Amino acid sequence: MNERLDIVNGSLTLCGVDDFRDTLKKEHTVVTLCRYKPKWTSTDSNERHHYYFRAHNTDPAIWGHAVQLVVDLIYKGKHVLLHCVHGRDRTGGVAYAVIKKIFPSFAHDDIRNLMARVMRPAMEEEWSTILDERQEFYNEILQELNNDYLN
Repeated sequence: MNERLDIVNGSLTLCGVDDFRDTLKKEHTVVTLCRYKPKWTSTDSNERHHYYFRAHNTDPAIWGHAVQLVVDLIYKGKHVLLHCVHGRDRTGGVAYAVIKKIFPSFAHDDIRNLMARVMRPAMEEEWSTILDERQEFYNEILQELNNDYLN
């Protein structure tokens, strides 16, 4: 079961394509980070945003756009369902940066544990490695967002 993280008036829930239908609720605003838009979009009336980039893209600005989209939606009171194909690389990276941006005092280990043990336990093993290996890159994404905000 994927637990949502309540933030301000909105929330963040994570999933992949395999558990998308079981996770989707009528209140969700869906942010898809997949190459192709889901084929079942006509079966619900959820607000949707589609943004695609490759999982191993190394341009912090591209990732930052997705992070800012999710942050803005949450601050507008939206309950965001964030997903990519596996709900691992893009979803994990964007979610990590969103949480760190909204809660800058959270330590890396706290974010990883929150994501892997509470928000999406199916990814605990993968995220115990991926989030640690990419922590420096996620910090670059956040720095890019901060630079954009200052300019």
